[in-house]
Amino acid sequence: MRVLMYNNKRIAIAKILVENITQIFEILPNNVQILNVKCWEQVIFATVLALKSFERGTNKAKTIRGEILLRVSGILQIKDAINLVGAKRGENFIVAFGENAERDLAEVLLKIGAKELQLTNCEKEKVKESFEQVALVDVL
Repeated sequence: MRVLMYNNKRIAIAKILVENITQIFEILPNNVQILNVKCWEQVIFATVLALKSFERGTNKAKTIRGEILLRVSGILQIKDAINLVGAKRGENFIVAFGENAERDLAEVLLKIGAKELQLTNCEKEKVKESFEQVALVDVL
């Protein structure tokens, strides 16, 4: 698990191995999102931009979780975003945000029984491409 700060808000992220996703969404609190993408940096960037969009009132989704999903996918339709980057069996990233982000993330990991994997950095070019995709939502 890695913890970062944005504007006095904590963001915790972990890479996990998920065997069964059917019950995960019933367990996730409002400040936790799970995504199936290649780079953890993309998830953090999307989370920061989602939090900023809610602060500025420029959000496209009704919830921060939904905004993160839209931003990671680079598209504006929640249903399409779920199909593209929503949790899938195998390796996923799970992110929590807020005052108790680490604790909330640890509790969710315990409840879903996911195995935590090592968080490794993506290649700079891949990160750059993913950041461009995340930022795309602002211009759509």
